[in-house]
Amino acid sequence: MPPHIHTESKALKLTGLSLIISLLIFGFKFLAYYLTGSVAIYSDSLESIINIFSALLAFIGTRLSFKPSDLDHPYGHTKVEYLISILEALFILIASFSIIWEAYQKFFSPSEIKSLEKGLFLILLASLLNGLLSYKIYRQGKKEASPILISHAAHLFTDVITTAGIILGIILAKILNFWYLDPILALLVGLNISYMGYKILKEAVNSLLDVSLSKEKTQSIHNIIQATISGSKIPQADYHAFKSRKAGRSSFVEFHLTVPG
Repeated sequence: MPPHIHTESKALKLTGLSLIISLLIFGFKFLAYYLTGSVAIYSDSLESIINIFSALLAFIGTRLSFKPSDLDHPYGHTKVEYLISILEALFILIASFSIIWEAYQKFFSPSEIKSLEKGLFLILLASLLNGLLSYKIYRQGKKEASPILISHAAHLFTDVITTAGIILGIILAKILNFWYLDPILALLVGLNISYMGYKILKEAVNSLLDVSLSKEKTQSIHNIIQATISGSKIPQADYHAFKSRKAGRSSFVEFHLTVPG
């Protein structure tokens, strides 16, 4: 099997698996919210809806980005990953505003959380699944240099951290009998999700504007070009007008090479 087909198959399988697990996790968290009535757990379950959209968009985006280049798209379709990342960021921002609004309303009428043990068990189970999934997707994303897989994995891991904070906060609220912590936690979750959406949006927009490769990578390429020219034994050979850019999992470099007439 050619390497590129294996890589494509791996990415598609992971995003498809993520979609299935995200649906399962949402079921666990929403059931936990139904049992407890906690607005903090509500915010966590709403973030899981984003995970479902994120996984679906990641699956679609991965399939599209692997389309080969053609006459109309000589550089391929890898930039579609950034468009998908922008859509994901918009979903994240919309959900964060909904969470903040729910937290604001609940702040004026805090109440004791019901069925606490059952609710905490369900969201803990969901968090463990999310953690394993995000680690596997992140490793594959780094291996393929895929922005859509990396951003999706980061999103899932943020959800793990959020759930951990909610579990600790709810336990503390129970110990102190201070149920204002419930809407406060939800508000913090909403603000954190807003920041995450902003970061994904900023990175995707920068990449669509053809941001150059990192200084380390460009220096490495310069070294290769200079070493090749030196080893060619062509007198007065030189290069200029060096440019680089990144498009999804692909990187592009162009420069003008001058040689004797």
